[in-house]
Amino acid sequence: MKKIVILCFMVCSILFLALFSGCGVYDKIDLEKASKEIATLKTRVLDLTKIKEVIEKDSPNFGTLEDIEFDHLSINSEYILKESEYLFRQEKTEVNSIPLTSYIIVKPAEDKKELLEDQIELYYKGLLEQYSEKEEANEETKEHLKNVMKKEFEGYLIYILSNDNENVWKKIEENAHSLLFENTKEAKMEDFGIRSNDAKEFKAVVSNQSSDVNFYLIVRPKNGKADNIKKAMDQYMKDLDKKWSTYLPDEYERLKNHMDTEVGSYLIYIVSKDNPLVLKTIKDAVVKGD
Repeated sequence: MKKIVILCFMVCSILFLALFSGCGVYDKIDLEKASKEIATLKTRVLDLTKIKEVIEKDSPNFGTLEDIEFDHLSINSEYILKESEYLFRQEKTEVNSIPLTSYIIVKPAEDKKELLEDQIELYYKGLLEQYSEKEEANEETKEHLKNVMKKEFEGYLIYILSNDNENVWKKIEENAHSLLFENTKEAKMEDFGIRSNDAKEFKAVVSNQSSDVNFYLIVRPKNGKADNIKKAMDQYMKDLDKKWSTYLPDEYERLKNHMDTEVGSYLIYIVSKDNPLVLKTIKDAVVKGD
């Protein structure tokens, strides 16, 4: 019997060590390190909204552009990855006129890449043919319509027909991944309704744009004060929900997918385009005990 007891103790000890050895203890988060690292984080997928903003802002490379649905141009929407966003922007024209500038950024559905390419290229070929049939057609414009740039980038097909394709492509490359916390400012405890005597440490940033809801908060409560901070944050999130539920759908969806968790004795709240990446960065800033 004594041997059985000893054996059970040894097995339990081994399991305990296996579970907890090397896991580390969340003693303290280096808030300055965390904030500096978070400030450099970028989206891990293409930010099409940012790309659109950058390549069209004050740009002489395109005419006045408008959104176009693929099915309006006989391009099969089934060839497009349903889960992905896409951009198809074409120059506005008068009736019977040919759009001279446009761009397409789209991710093909599985095994549909070549079919999608064929249809997009047929669209651009059709523009050239339509223009060539016009009495006023000239060689310079024909050459322009032939000069469609095609690129493949992180699983996306990109077509550019502009006055300076290389310049547009450079802007896309440089701005494909936007900062997670762009246009933000440091926040104070009272901004969240947290009382200063409830927290030992605090670090947060909020958006300084009225059209953006991104923020993160890292707070270490004083002993016995965690519930006070949680109640304050519950109310803060309810207020945000009330504001954004009838405002911008994309921002509201991001808010609904917010993360609130704990790292050791710290309370963490994150609203961003990549909450897991932000949390990982915070954890990487933990000062481990000996």
